[in-house]
Amino acid sequence: MRSAKMDEPRSIAKRYGLRRENFILDPIRDTDCFARRDVDTRAIAESLDTDLVTGLAPKRLVWGPYGGGKTHTLMRTMQELKQLTEIHAVRVECPDLTRKSRFHDLYREGIMRELGQDFVLGLIEEVIKEVGFARRDELLARLNDQFHDEEFAKAAVRMMDPNFDQLRLWRWISGVSLARADLNDLGQTQDLTQREAARLADIIVMFGRLLRSLRGKTLVLVLDEMERLGSIGAETISTFTSGFTRLVDPNQKDVSILMGASAAVESEMVEVFGPGGPVVTRIGTEAQIEIPTLHDPDVDVFISRVIQYVADPDADRAGLIAAARDATNEQLKPEFYPFTPNAIETLKSKLTQIMTPREITMKMTRAIGRAFRAQSLVVLPEHVA
Repeated sequence: MRSAKMDEPRSIAKRYGLRRENFILDPIRDTDCFARRDVDTRAIAESLDTDLVTGLAPKRLVWGPYGGGKTHTLMRTMQELKQLTEIHAVRVECPDLTRKSRFHDLYREGIMRELGQDFVLGLIEEVIKEVGFARRDELLARLNDQFHDEEFAKAAVRMMDPNFDQLRLWRWISGVSLARADLNDLGQTQDLTQREAARLADIIVMFGRLLRSLRGKTLVLVLDEMERLGSIGAETISTFTSGFTRLVDPNQKDVSILMGASAAVESEMVEVFGPGGPVVTRIGTEAQIEIPTLHDPDVDVFISRVIQYVADPDADRAGLIAAARDATNEQLKPEFYPFTPNAIETLKSKLTQIMTPREITMKMTRAIGRAFRAQSLVVLPEHVA
């Protein structure tokens, strides 16, 4: 048997036949890899599609412990849903909030920022092209028929003026405070910073309705990291409850709402989504999806799938495995290479009782880093701290 060490230092990727240097999964970029076998994202996507074909806008609350893979589950589900139906999915990460934050802050800094100026004004421009030219009174009536919102129609009609600064309209829609002169130009008495949360929710829903009627797509808002709502104070929590209640109401059929929030157990959920509250009662128990910690039998499958995803298909993995077998007395399995089965068992023994994908991939990464520094051809139990 040769030494398990090698003299020529190379990158981790080249030494072990990988596409990159670590096993950390990015939930946004690595949607092709969903390594959990205990969570069926295809089934979740099919349930959403079932709601859509029956004329409903599905709402779901995805929750579980930190690092459990909620964001990855949501984004993989969106990838699956796109294969079933036409959607426009927008992930919104909850902004940092304070005790005095209102639903307006989530609307302005989160939802509207991610929807984007081009998307919003593009829909309005399509409406204007569709209604055509007419006298102002008739034009306002046509726009009102499209928007179902007289106040919004008065602001949008300014888009007909080729000299109009469209940024002014965007600033009003996105919830920025406006000067009196700008409000007058838009035909408004106040900006949206002064409006109730339900009004902001109605504007979001309106864009969902326009997207469906103009482009035949369903707007899906993926509201992620919602545990940050735990920072808000008692004096403003009602604004979030009001806004979310309007968005997740079963009669709201134009925007699909998927929410992700961290909580180890249901009783630790942020108050806005607390058990028995107005938001979750409208969603219903069947629409609450728990992403639990991994159980021991599922950890091996998870690790194997992550390794296969990170493995370089162009590398001579058979040759690398043969060299590793010649350099160690330990058994090797191709599905776990560059880890030995004993290294996998040691890794599992070092996990806390809450076994999450984030913790597992971090320990895998550190172990392979130690093996690389030790110039080992394989990850051994001694490399798993």
